[in-house]
Amino acid sequence: MISIDLLDNSGTSMPAETSIKLHEVIKFISKSKKMTVLTGAGISCNAGIPDFRSSDGLYNMVKAKHPKAVVRGQDLFDISLFRDEMSLSVFCTFMESLYKSSLNAKPTETHKFIKILKDKNKLLRCYTQNIDCIEQHINLKLGINLQEFDNNKFKQVWNQLDVVQLHGNLHKLSCTNCFSQFNWNEEFQTLLANGLNPECSKCMDKYQQRLYSGKRLTGQTIGLLRPDIVLYGEHHPQMEILTQGLNSDLKSRPDCLIIMGTSLKVAGVKSLVKSLSKIIHDKGGKVIYVNKTKLSASSWKNYIDYEVVSDCDEFVRMLKTEIPDLFLTQEQLDSEKLNQVAVKGSNLNKPIVKPEVKVKIEPGIKQEDAIQYSPEREVTIKQEVNIKQEPIVKREVESVSVKEEPIPTPPTTPHKPKQAAKLKRKSPDEISANEVHSRVKRLRPRNDQLSSPASSINGSEEEEEEDEPVAKVLFENARKGITLDQH
Repeated sequence: MISIDLLDNSGTSMPAETSIKLHEVIKFISKSKKMTVLTGAGISCNAGIPDFRSSDGLYNMVKAKHPKAVVRGQDLFDISLFRDEMSLSVFCTFMESLYKSSLNAKPTETHKFIKILKDKNKLLRCYTQNIDCIEQHINLKLGINLQEFDNNKFKQVWNQLDVVQLHGNLHKLSCTNCFSQFNWNEEFQTLLANGLNPECSKCMDKYQQRLYSGKRLTGQTIGLLRPDIVLYGEHHPQMEILTQGLNSDLKSRPDCLIIMGTSLKVAGVKSLVKSLSKIIHDKGGKVIYVNKTKLSASSWKNYIDYEVVSDCDEFVRMLKTEIPDLFLTQEQLDSEKLNQVAVKGSNLNKPIVKPEVKVKIEPGIKQEDAIQYSPEREVTIKQEVNIKQEPIVKREVESVSVKEEPIPTPPTTPHKPKQAAKLKRKSPDEISANEVHSRVKRLRPRNDQLSSPASSINGSEEEEEEDEPVAKVLFENARKGITLDQH
């Protein structure tokens, strides 16, 4: 548990380490999307409700009306006070004073902070130990009506509640016999201020009906009206609804719990914090405690991550400074964006004004030849710089003949053998007599292959004589399509 004490730093600069830790808390609150809040009496001290123990507190006001009563502050919230008429009378006077103060109370910054979380859809549920009902002044729905809850519609009715009152509702009166609920009126308020409990009208009607019908009246009692709050040692009449509703919220898996204005002394509240803390830590969330008094570190170090020692309203004001967008409504955010766009548009339409430049000009230099530089310094021009331009000389380049050589084929490239040209076979009509004669010569044996010169001479003569008839035969066969092999 990291402790951040803001009361010691009032009026002085905050240490760097404290500032870093505090910004971690603020950043986490800003990013949280499903928060639960637990509040106590500490958030109502700035609302105009007098505390119980100061010199002008409610205890001393009650003792002034009942000087003979010896009642401690804790006894005013204990069920045992109904055993003694004097204690019961003190209780009635005390509750009427507290009720009157709650009517004139104004919501504090902490109450408004809870409302903002609800409007931003960041609030899952607010659990409060307070019975003053200040939350209803800022349109937060609170109060459990037993008649509205039904098993079939439980979740729907429960989700409509913004604030769950753990210890009851001071603005309701309930009967000690039939548990019927009533609103305050002038008659009830006058009786309670004088230390008297009003009688239950429903119990009275039943009693009179039995009396007029002649039925027995044994066991028929008329209940008394008392504020609908839970006293120490008393069974909570709405325990089943609270348990079922808490289980529903745990299944929703909140990611943050902020505890404000309570010292966590009540056993039931301790159990609630531990149950929520386990679910929140399993989801990676944080538990933040804000109050003027510190907690026992050994008891809560495993359940609470940050302890901020501060007044609750001062802590909320600091949140306003650090994360102002959280406290703006959607209409205000939209209006702010429109104003920013309008300002940007007006800046674009403004003409651009060039600042004047002061330039010192030396004698002998014309003003139009002066060069203007930035307006941040004065420029002095002392001399002119003449750039001499030389004529461009064209140089002739001797022509070089380049002999084009064929690019050698890489050694890795395989050489493909040239294919022999395909001879086209002619038809017999296309073959001439000369071609037939040349073919016959190739087929005849050469003269040098003969056995003797004489035979070669004679053979040549005979050959010449036989050339003509053989040629005619071959020519005729070729016309008829007969080849030498077939012949």
